[in-house]
Amino acid sequence: MYHLYTTIEISAAPNTVREKFLDFSQLPVYHPNGFFISITTAVPNQTLERGVKLHNVLEGMKFEPTVTENCPSRFSWGGSGLLGTFTGEHIFRFEPSTKIQGGTTFIHEEKFTGLTSFIMGQNLVARGIGLRESTRKGFERYNRDLKAWCEKP
Repeated sequence: MYHLYTTIEISAAPNTVREKFLDFSQLPVYHPNGFFISITTAVPNQTLERGVKLHNVLEGMKFEPTVTENCPSRFSWGGSGLLGTFTGEHIFRFEPSTKIQGGTTFIHEEKFTGLTSFIMGQNLVARGIGLRESTRKGFERYNRDLKAWCEKP
């Protein structure tokens, strides 16, 4: 398994951050040139519960993962590509901050498994491809945009 992990402190309560995060219709407003282009349910207006298919568009990629968890402290989806040889669980966590009173530690991570998941590692081939680094930068860009959106007066 290969794990990509990013975090950012946000001066807003976890429930506020989660609410703004889950309002995927606002993604183009606060993250207009970002890593995530759009996130929608595959069936319009479906409730975001375990087992629901999503239609996600990221930089240069479209995929349809399945919601694996949606609770007050965590939202995640999972899916696979390349004929099942590359699988990921994308996780967003909303934890009370220990650094900002009343704030949130937003954790944005992905766990990669499968035969070709090594391309998300730190080996010579993976570094040459550069997918891990570009994905990390995309996560961090999204984190900064979400922070700015949540802290906007």
